[in-house]
Amino acid sequence: MNKEDILYETIEEKEATERVLALVRTRVIAREIDELVSEIISYASNIDKILERNGMQKRYLERVGTLDDLSLIYLDGDLEDADFRVKEVVEDLIKRINTRITLVKSNDEMSKELKSTYNVNEESILEDIEKAKLNVSDFTES
Repeated sequence: MNKEDILYETIEEKEATERVLALVRTRVIAREIDELVSEIISYASNIDKILERNGMQKRYLERVGTLDDLSLIYLDGDLEDADFRVKEVVEDLIKRINTRITLVKSNDEMSKELKSTYNVNEESILEDIEKAKLNVSDFTES
């Protein structure tokens, strides 16, 4: 006996359940991406404040401002000769930014894959919830 035979009454119910779960996961991923982008902007802003306090030109907030082409950032050559403490803090913040950029890209790919694999359509979510028997009334006794 197949486990799907036990869990679902029909193929439509199974597919609707998968679409609902995929939509929930894509929304969670979107929230995570928003949080990561907010952290990226905060770190870049901190770098620019440090640069400005040390008489250098601000530049990192502008670099991460174009999220369409979000790519890893690096320490600029002119900062190689900066005070070692400034350089150390900026390098640390750049590593934090790059980690989050990598996570944003990974999460974005995962979201796209979920949407295409399960044919997620937000307009038909209520219908899918009904087909998947995921309404509150489906879990309570009458």
